[in-house]
This record gives sequence, structure tokens and C-alpha cells, in this order.
Amino acid sequence: MNLASHYVCDDCHARTPADVPALLCEACGGLLEMEYDLTRVPARDILARAARHREIGVWRWADLLPVPEGTEPLYLGEGDTPLLTTRRLGETLNIPNLMIKNDTLMPTGSFKDRGFAIAVGYARALGVKQAFTYSSGNAGASFATYAARAGIDATVLVEDSAHESKVAAIGLYGARVLRLQYRSSLEIFASVSALTRAGLYSFVNFINPIRHEGMKTYAYEICEALGWKAPDVMVHPVGTGGGLWGAWKGFRELRQMGVIDRLPRMIGVQPSASAPIVRAFNEGLPTAAPHGDATRTVAQSIAGDAPIQGGTRVLSAIYASGGRAVAVDDSDLFEAMRLLGAEGVTAEPSAAASVAALLRARSQGWVSENDTVVAVITGSGQKQPDILVRAAPPPAGDVRADPEELLKWFGDRMDSPPPLGPGA
Repeated sequence: MNLASHYVCDDCHARTPADVPALLCEACGGLLEMEYDLTRVPARDILARAARHREIGVWRWADLLPVPEGTEPLYLGEGDTPLLTTRRLGETLNIPNLMIKNDTLMPTGSFKDRGFAIAVGYARALGVKQAFTYSSGNAGASFATYAARAGIDATVLVEDSAHESKVAAIGLYGARVLRLQYRSSLEIFASVSALTRAGLYSFVNFINPIRHEGMKTYAYEICEALGWKAPDVMVHPVGTGGGLWGAWKGFRELRQMGVIDRLPRMIGVQPSASAPIVRAFNEGLPTAAPHGDATRTVAQSIAGDAPIQGGTRVLSAIYASGGRAVAVDDSDLFEAMRLLGAEGVTAEPSAAASVAALLRARSQGWVSENDTVVAVITGSGQKQPDILVRAAPPPAGDVRADPEELLKWFGDRMDSPPPLGPGA
């Protein structure tokens, strides 16, 4: 049973029916948000249905998503990624209850699949045939994949600094790629807003109000795994901020339904070289002005000198939750990548930002050792293989493939080297 009721505009509060492919508010151009009638069905029924259909991932939460009744899931394996209990990392940070939400295991290697699976499925159900999005790489690959599955003609506008492997993936999945030359992210947002007003269907974060609906499934999955309790803290990298905002919306819906009794503190993370939301938070401002240089960090996926609509939604979530906006240096990101590697998780720099922020949060007292903390790891390190080479320690050495030399190498590092056995 679909509980989607209507869109409401952030600015003028005008309502739009839930069953039309709306983007920006027609009355004032503001951002739209989907609202639900959460009192129509008992929460226990919604949770029971979701539990019975784990085989379809994020789509098992259809009651709380805006897809029309009978929509065929564009399912590629998205959702229900592991919530991993950490060992070494929790000890290193002195956060015994630190867990990793490992979205590197999504179909295209990125958390973006949560949003695009639902948003593209919704658009197909409402008859959208042609669409575009803007991306630094991960979103473009995810959009291209689901658009191909849905039969939607896709164009991706990518930053001219986008990693070549990510650009290649977008083309491989069948979308057209246009490289954007620009001086500030504001030019990009002005351009995509103009295309949207001209009638082109947009999948750009927030301009499209459905993408972060898919991101809500973070909250559902995490609370379910914790026995229908919210963590004390959730940490998420922030570019445009759809992941953090979507999760915050999901937590609020669960509390509204009486499923959880409190909300987590939301920590958003940006690279120090390009952190407009962090700067606004530190100054107590409701919106973020352009700030920084996105070309001066390896965290390409979350680098941008200006967020959409001044980052008002992301900042409001951080303020309302009693959370933080944190900036991290590239050196912090490399350390976090190595720490995650020791947990068996290969993260790109932007994804490792969650752990990098916790290194700082513990030293400055924002997170206590008694907190239950979930750090979202948003993208696979395989997306930036050259950065993996920079982050990883060098090989231990060069040794000839000779039993005696190898035994000597190991013997120099062992208390009791193994004897050279028969047949060696």
C-alpha cells in the first residue's frame, strides 16, 4: 500500500499531487518534498511486509516510497548492505559500538544506487522517456545504469575534473556524457535549473524530489538491524547532501510512526579544501555561501564550492539533530582509507570521510565511547584506483622466488621460522 500523499514546497508550502512527475515548485521554484499519510496503516504491518520481502532490497519499503502501486522494481541488488561491527577501528577510535554501513557493495559501487533505483523507477512508471542529471561521477554511473534498465534516454553532465574511470563507466552503461567547464558550482546549478524550467526531466539531487526518498532506506535498514533503535550518531559524507537528508527524513518518519523513540545526531563531512557547509555551520548560518576550491582535494565525489539551494536542507538536519559539520584534510582521508582497509572495506577518499571525521570527533569530544555510531561508507575505492595506490603502504620488498630466500625473509620476522619441509 503506497502511503505517498502529496508534495509540499519548502518555500511557499504549495501542494502538488504525488502522482505527477513534479520537479521544482510551479508556484515559486522552491524545492519539493514528498509527504506521507503515516497514520493510515499500522507501523507493525509496514515492517512485517518489509521483513517478508528482503529479496528485493530497497523496494521492500514500498509502503514508504512514492512509487505507484504495481510498479515493477528496477532491482539490481541495491539495498540491505551490511552493517558491520568494527574490530580494530572501534578500538583505535575508542568507540566500542562503532559500525560501518558498507554501501561500497551496491550494484555500481556507490550509495547513489539507493536514490536512482527509486527515482528512475518512479519516473518510468509516470511515463518519463528522456532525462538528464549532473554528476562528479558516481551519480552519473548510477543514473546511466538504471536509465538503461528502464529504457529512458539518458544524458549526464559531468564536471570536467571527473575521474576518467567514472566517466568511462557512465558511457559503458549507455548514457551520453557532456563535460562541463565552469568556475563555480553555482554555474552548474543555474544551468541545470534552467534546463529543468525549460521542460527537461532532471534527476539532479533535490531538484528531483524522489532521489533522497530512496536514501531514506538507510534509516530503515540501520534501525531494523539495531532492533528498531536509532544509533546515537550517524556520519555521512556530504556533497549536495542527499544521502544525509534522506536518512534524516527516514529517521523522522520512523519516530513519527512510533517505531523509534529518538533521533540520531547527524554529522556531515566535507573536505577542508571545499567545505561551504562546514563554514556555514561554524558561523551558525542557515545557508552556505560559495567557499573553497574543489580541485584541491582527492575527495572528488564530495568536492564543490557551493551546495544546491545554499545547503539549507543539510544544515537544517544537522542543527535540528544536535549534530556537526566537519572538515577533513586529504591526509585524514588517506589514514581513514588505511584504517578501513584493515576492516576489509575498500573505500574511495570521499567515502572514507566518515571515518576521517570520527578521528577528529573523538579527539574533540563530539562523540563519546558510549555512543552507538554508524559511519556510512558511500563508494568503492575501485572507482579511483590511482588514489588507492597513493593511500596504500608500499610493498614490503622484492624477494626471488626461491624457498631458502623466502624462508630467510620470514625467519627474520618470526620467532620460530618453519623448517624447510619435504618437497620444498
